[in-house]
Amino acid sequence: MFESLQLPKAFWVSIIIGYAFCLLSFFVLVTATLDPLAPNHVLNNHATTKLTSIRLAILTFGLVSILFTLKYSLTYAKYVTVALTAWAIAMYFDDHFVLYNMVEYPEGGVISLVQSLRPILIISLIWMCFELTFSPHLTD
Repeated sequence: MFESLQLPKAFWVSIIIGYAFCLLSFFVLVTATLDPLAPNHVLNNHATTKLTSIRLAILTFGLVSILFTLKYSLTYAKYVTVALTAWAIAMYFDDHFVLYNMVEYPEGGVISLVQSLRPILIISLIWMCFELTFSPHLTD
Protein backbone atom coordinates (compact mmCIF):
# COMPACT_ATOMS: atom_id res chain seq x y z
CA MET A 1 0.00 0.00 0.00
CA PHE A 2 2.75 2.47 0.94
CA GLU A 3 5.68 0.89 -0.93
CA SER A 4 5.73 3.54 -3.67
CA LEU A 5 6.22 6.41 -1.20
CA GLN A 6 9.90 5.69 -0.53
CA LEU A 7 9.69 7.28 2.92
CA PRO A 8 12.67 6.70 5.19
CA LYS A 9 12.48 4.20 8.02
CA ALA A 10 12.75 7.02 10.56
CA PHE A 11 9.38 8.33 9.36
CA TRP A 12 7.73 4.97 9.93
CA VAL A 13 9.40 4.63 13.33
CA SER A 14 8.01 8.05 14.23
CA ILE A 15 4.50 7.07 13.22
CA ILE A 16 4.81 3.84 15.21
CA ILE A 17 5.88 5.89 18.24
CA GLY A 18 2.76 8.02 17.80
CA TYR A 19 0.48 5.00 17.66
CA ALA A 20 2.23 3.38 20.63
CA PHE A 21 1.70 6.57 22.63
CA CYS A 22 -2.00 6.55 21.69
CA LEU A 23 -2.39 2.92 22.74
CA LEU A 24 -0.59 3.50 26.03
CA SER A 25 -2.68 6.61 26.74
CA PHE A 26 -5.89 4.74 25.94
CA PHE A 27 -4.84 1.89 28.23
CA VAL A 28 -4.09 4.31 31.06
CA LEU A 29 -7.35 6.18 30.56
CA VAL A 30 -9.42 3.00 30.65
CA THR A 31 -7.61 1.33 33.54
CA ALA A 32 -7.44 4.49 35.65
CA THR A 33 -11.18 5.07 35.36
CA LEU A 34 -11.99 1.44 36.16
CA ASP A 35 -10.03 1.27 39.42
CA PRO A 36 -12.13 2.96 42.12
CA LEU A 37 -9.67 2.01 44.85
CA ALA A 38 -6.75 3.83 43.26
CA PRO A 39 -5.40 6.78 45.22
CA ASN A 40 -6.22 10.13 43.66
CA HIS A 41 -8.94 8.46 41.61
CA VAL A 42 -9.35 10.00 38.14
CA LEU A 43 -13.15 10.02 38.26
CA ASN A 44 -12.97 12.46 41.15
CA ASN A 45 -11.72 14.97 38.62
CA HIS A 46 -14.22 14.62 35.80
CA ALA A 47 -12.70 17.54 33.87
CA THR A 48 -9.32 15.77 33.65
CA THR A 49 -10.88 12.59 32.31
CA LYS A 50 -13.00 14.46 29.79
CA LEU A 51 -10.08 16.62 28.61
CA THR A 52 -7.82 13.61 28.23
CA SER A 53 -10.49 11.66 26.31
CA ILE A 54 -11.06 14.48 23.86
CA ARG A 55 -7.35 15.04 23.28
CA LEU A 56 -6.74 11.33 22.79
CA ALA A 57 -9.57 11.11 20.24
CA ILE A 58 -8.18 14.09 18.29
CA LEU A 59 -4.65 12.63 18.33
CA THR A 60 -5.86 9.23 17.16
CA PHE A 61 -8.00 10.78 14.42
CA GLY A 62 -5.01 12.87 13.31
CA LEU A 63 -2.66 9.89 13.11
CA VAL A 64 -5.21 7.84 11.15
CA SER A 65 -5.84 10.75 8.79
CA ILE A 66 -2.08 11.05 8.15
CA LEU A 67 -2.03 7.45 6.92
CA PHE A 68 -5.06 7.95 4.68
CA THR A 69 -3.73 11.18 3.20
CA LEU A 70 -0.31 9.57 2.60
CA LYS A 71 -2.02 7.14 0.26
CA TYR A 72 -3.59 9.87 -1.87
CA SER A 73 -1.54 13.07 -1.56
CA LEU A 74 1.76 13.88 0.10
CA THR A 75 0.90 17.59 0.11
CA TYR A 76 -2.22 17.04 2.19
CA ALA A 77 -0.37 14.57 4.41
CA LYS A 78 2.18 17.28 5.09
CA TYR A 79 -0.57 19.76 6.00
CA VAL A 80 -2.28 17.28 8.31
CA THR A 81 1.02 16.40 9.99
CA VAL A 82 1.97 20.04 10.52
CA ALA A 83 -1.48 20.83 11.93
CA LEU A 84 -1.37 17.82 14.29
CA THR A 85 2.14 18.75 15.44
CA ALA A 86 1.14 22.36 16.10
CA TRP A 87 -1.88 21.16 18.06
CA ALA A 88 0.21 18.72 20.15
CA ILE A 89 2.76 21.42 20.97
CA ALA A 90 0.01 23.89 21.89
CA MET A 91 -1.65 21.34 24.20
CA TYR A 92 1.68 20.57 25.85
CA PHE A 93 2.33 24.25 26.57
CA ASP A 94 -1.30 24.72 27.57
CA ASP A 95 -0.99 21.97 30.19
CA HIS A 96 2.26 23.29 31.62
CA PHE A 97 1.60 27.03 31.61
CA VAL A 98 -2.15 27.60 31.65
CA LEU A 99 -3.80 24.53 33.16
CA TYR A 100 -1.01 23.66 35.59
CA ASN A 101 -3.00 24.45 38.74
CA MET A 102 -6.46 23.66 37.36
CA VAL A 103 -6.07 20.17 35.94
CA GLU A 104 -4.52 17.65 38.29
CA TYR A 105 -3.41 14.28 37.03
CA PRO A 106 -3.01 11.46 39.55
CA GLU A 107 0.50 10.94 40.81
CA GLY A 108 2.66 7.91 40.23
CA GLY A 109 2.53 4.85 38.10
CA VAL A 110 1.77 4.68 34.44
CA ILE A 111 0.07 8.09 34.33
CA SER A 112 3.36 9.78 35.17
CA LEU A 113 5.02 7.68 32.48
CA VAL A 114 2.53 8.84 29.86
CA GLN A 115 3.01 12.47 30.93
CA SER A 116 6.78 12.13 30.67
CA LEU A 117 6.53 10.52 27.19
CA ARG A 118 4.63 13.44 25.67
CA PRO A 119 7.83 15.24 24.55
CA ILE A 120 8.88 12.08 22.70
CA LEU A 121 5.56 12.09 20.86
CA ILE A 122 6.07 15.74 19.93
CA ILE A 123 9.61 15.06 18.71
CA SER A 124 8.39 12.19 16.55
CA LEU A 125 5.65 14.40 15.07
CA ILE A 126 8.21 17.12 14.34
CA TRP A 127 10.42 14.54 12.64
CA MET A 128 7.51 13.43 10.47
CA CYS A 129 6.95 17.08 9.49
CA PHE A 130 10.61 17.48 8.52
CA GLU A 131 10.54 14.29 6.47
CA LEU A 132 7.40 15.29 4.58
CA THR A 133 8.49 18.89 4.07
CA PHE A 134 12.19 18.67 3.24
CA SER A 135 12.67 15.26 1.62
CA PRO A 136 13.68 15.93 -1.99
CA HIS A 137 12.68 12.51 -3.29
CA LEU A 138 9.01 12.84 -2.31
CA THR A 139 6.63 13.91 -5.07
CA ASP A 140 2.86 13.65 -5.47
